[in-house]
Order: sequence, then structure tokens, then C-alpha cells
Amino acid sequence: MAEGQSDTFWKSLYIYFNEMDFESQLFVKKIYKIIILTVAIISFIIAYFLERFSVCVYSTIGASVLCILVLAPAWPMWKKNQPNWQQANWQKQK
Repeated sequence: MAEGQSDTFWKSLYIYFNEMDFESQLFVKKIYKIIILTVAIISFIIAYFLERFSVCVYSTIGASVLCILVLAPAWPMWKKNQPNWQQANWQKQK
């Protein structure tokens, strides 16, 4: 890749992952906590009866990876409540 193409790629990747509105950030955080906690409790119970702690660890890691893939990117559904920013006033104040 040429230098300009590389910069454009990283800039678009940054915007894709970081342009999420505040309300959606709170919603995603709540979903993430619910999913991880639910999977951890259920997998702990299953691991207790199977007497294999690795079941608990692997299922919690799997749920974390799934949450990262689904919730981390700023999908269009997380960009519904974009703030309306004021235009910058670059004129010098006297």
C-alpha cells in the first residue's frame, strides 16, 4: 500500500470503531455486563457439576470475544443519537 492509502485506511478504521454516540455507549456497556455475568454464572454452575474449571474459563473467554466482535465496532445501530455540534467560531474576538 502507498503511504496515502495506509493513512486513509487507518483513519477510516479509527472512525469506524470510535464514532459511537453516548447513549449507545451506555447501552452497549449494559449489554456487555449482562452477557458476561450471565455466561459466567451459567458456566460456573455447569463447570461445578462437571468438575472442570476449564469449561467456565473457555465459555467466559468465548462470550468476551463474541461481545467484542458484536458490540465494539460502531455499527450503524449504535449511531442513531449523534450529537449536534455547534460550528467552531474561528474569527478573532475583540
